[in-house]
Amino acid sequence: MEVSKLKKMIDDLCLCKEVKVEKTGLIIDGNALYYSLYYTSDPKLDQRCGGDYPGFKHEVCKFFKTLQDCEVNPYVILDGGSGPEKHEHNVSPLKYKLKKAKTIAETEPDGTLPEAYNVLPPLVKDVFIEILREKGIEFKVCLGEADPEVVSEANQKQCAVLSIDKDFYIFDVHKGFLNLDNFEWKKEEDGKIPARIYTRSKFCEHFKLDPALMPVFASIAGNDYSRLEDNGAFAKESSSPGEYSIKRLDGMLGFLSKVNLDGLNNSQKREHALSEALNHVGKKENQTFKLAIKKYVKPEKTSSKLPPWVCEKVERGELTTFVTSVVDWKTMMLTPLVEDFSQHSSYTAAYRIRQYFYGLLTGGEITEYGRDGEEIKDYRVPSILPSSDEQKQLKLQCLNEAPEHSRRRVFEEALQVQTSENIPDQLKLPVCVTVFWFKKLQHHPKPETVNCLHALLLWFVCEPDGPEDEFERKMKALKDEVVRNWQPRVAHAFSQWQCCMRQSLHLNQLLCSPLPEPQCARLYCGPLLHRLADEDTIKQLQKTLNGQKKEIYKNLKTILNPTTTEEGSSICRRGPGNETHLKLPEDTVKNIGFKRVHRIRAPKTGSGRPRPIVAKFGHFKQKEQVKSRDRELKGTDFSVNDQFPREILERRRVLFPVLRSFIQKCSRPVIAVDRLYVDGQLYRDPGTTPWLY
Repeated sequence: MEVSKLKKMIDDLCLCKEVKVEKTGLIIDGNALYYSLYYTSDPKLDQRCGGDYPGFKHEVCKFFKTLQDCEVNPYVILDGGSGPEKHEHNVSPLKYKLKKAKTIAETEPDGTLPEAYNVLPPLVKDVFIEILREKGIEFKVCLGEADPEVVSEANQKQCAVLSIDKDFYIFDVHKGFLNLDNFEWKKEEDGKIPARIYTRSKFCEHFKLDPALMPVFASIAGNDYSRLEDNGAFAKESSSPGEYSIKRLDGMLGFLSKVNLDGLNNSQKREHALSEALNHVGKKENQTFKLAIKKYVKPEKTSSKLPPWVCEKVERGELTTFVTSVVDWKTMMLTPLVEDFSQHSSYTAAYRIRQYFYGLLTGGEITEYGRDGEEIKDYRVPSILPSSDEQKQLKLQCLNEAPEHSRRRVFEEALQVQTSENIPDQLKLPVCVTVFWFKKLQHHPKPETVNCLHALLLWFVCEPDGPEDEFERKMKALKDEVVRNWQPRVAHAFSQWQCCMRQSLHLNQLLCSPLPEPQCARLYCGPLLHRLADEDTIKQLQKTLNGQKKEIYKNLKTILNPTTTEEGSSICRRGPGNETHLKLPEDTVKNIGFKRVHRIRAPKTGSGRPRPIVAKFGHFKQKEQVKSRDRELKGTDFSVNDQFPREILERRRVLFPVLRSFIQKCSRPVIAVDRLYVDGQLYRDPGTTPWLY
C-alpha cells in the first residue's frame, strides 16, 4: 500500500526515538528484508550479470548472526500473492521495473545509476527461504499480503516490526515500527544494534489527530488502492516549510485533526472524517476509499481455491507463492530482468515449462504480463496437460499422493529430458534444466552460447567450501575480478538459463520434488560466470581439473554434447546419380574449411539411399555461400539444407502450410529457422506459433 513521502516527513520532524535493540523478539517483514539486504550490501551485489547468490547468502547469514549475538529472536513473515484489486497497480510497477532493467543493462560498469534503480535477480526469494530453513529461523509464508499477519503477530507477541514498508506507520503496532533504513545492524556494539523506533501514538500526538483516523489519512493521501485528487487544496492550507508533497500531507493531517468527532465510535469517526475530506475538495463518496480504509482496520483473511496440501506447502516455503495467483486469479507477472533488450524476453525460453506448470494447476488459459520489446503486454497462454493416460490422472487435489515415478515422468516430459543417474543428486535438476536450455539455443549458432554452457559446467563442479586446489584457486581469482566487458548476448543466454531454472524449480516443487532439490545459493554467480564465458579462460580451467571433478565434468559434457552448436548443414544425396558439382570458383572451394564432416543415421535395408552427410563449416559466411548456390543442384540427386533440432523441424512443418497460403495471396513469405516473415513482418498467431509468446 504505502503513503509516499511519509517517511521523509517523519524523519524531518524527528518523530522517531533512538533505541538500542537487544534481548527481544522481532517480527520481520521477509520481503522487505531480502530486498534491503540485496540492494544495500557493501560491496554492492551484482545486478547486471544476473545476480550473485553466494554473495547474497553471505550477507543474509551475517545479518542473522548479528541478531543472534544481540539475543534478538526473529520471526520472519513473507508475502504471498496479491488480489485482483491490486492488479492495475501491479502492472504499472512492471513498466517502471522494465525501465530500470534497461537502464542497468545500458550503464557501463563504472557508470552511475539513478537512485533506487535496482532490479532483483530472479532466484533471490528462493535463496532467502532456503537460508531461513538452513539456519533454523522461524518463518511463515502468507497466501496473500503479509502486512495484516505481521501486525497481528507483533501485537500478539508484544514485539516491534522490522520493515521498510511505510504502511507500518499507519497500522497500530503496539511496540512500534523499526524502519530497516535506520536499523544499523552493521554498527552493532556490545550486543546492541542502534536503531530508531516509531510509534503511531507519538505521531498522532504531534498532529493532534485521533488514532482512529490514520486509515482515513492513508486512503486519501494515496496508496496502492486509492488517492484523493485535491488539486492542491490541502497543500495551500499547510504552514509546513517542506516541499509540495510534504505540505499536502501536512494539510490533510491538519484538516482531519479539526473534524468534529464528538459522540462517535471509531467506525463512525472514520466514515464522518472521510465524508468531510471528500466534501472539502468537491468529490463524491465512493467505495474505493472505504475499501482502502478497510485494508488497515479489518483486512479480510486471505482465502484460496488451492487444496489444503498446497496451502500448507506454500506456508512452509516448500512451494512458490506463484501458485496462488495462477489458481485464484489466472495471472502470472513476469518481472523484467537485465538482459539483451534487442532480443525476445528471456522468459520465452521457459514458456513450455510454464505451460506444464499451468496445466497441473488449472488446465486452462493463463494471462501472462511481461516484456514485448520495450513494453509490458499481456498474453493468453494455453496450458499443457501431461500426455499419457496415467499422468492425466495427476489432478491437483491428490497430486501429492501420486507415485514418484509418475511425477518424475511429468517433469521429464515438460523439459524433454531423461534424468541421468551417473551425476550427483545436487546436479540432477540443474543438468536437466541446462539440457533443456541448451536445446532451445541450438538454432542460434553463436560461439558465446557454447562458452556459456562450458562456464555453467565448470561452475557445477566447483566447490568453493571444499579443499583448495589449482582449479578452485583460479575460480576464486576470477570471482574477485570486476566484469569490464559486459556482453549483451552472454547476459541474455544466462538470463534465459535462470528463467528455465526458476520455473523448473517451481515445477519440481509442485510435483513434490521427484528430483532432489538443489542448493539454490550455489546455482548461479553472475560475475564469475560472465568472466568464465571466454574460450581461452575455459581451456585454462579445463587443464586444472583432476580427480572426481574431472570425471563429473566429463560426464556432464557427454550429457550436454556441446559440439552440437557448431554451424552445420546437411548435404543429402537423393538417390543414385552422377557426380554433381556446385559452380563455385576454385579459389573459394580451396579456402572452405570444415570443423567436422560425418554421416548420420544408418540406411534402411533395401532403401538404396545413402546416409546424409553433415558438414560443420569453419565459418558462417562460407556456409551461407554454399547454401546460396543450392539452386544449381535442382534436378540432381543432391540437396543442401540446414540441420535443425527436432523441435525446430516440427515448428517449420507447422509454418510451411501457412507459407503456401500467403504465396497464393501474392504475398512474399520467408521462413527463417522457426519464424515466418510476410512482406518483411514477423507472423505471430497464438494458435499457430505459440513459441513466440
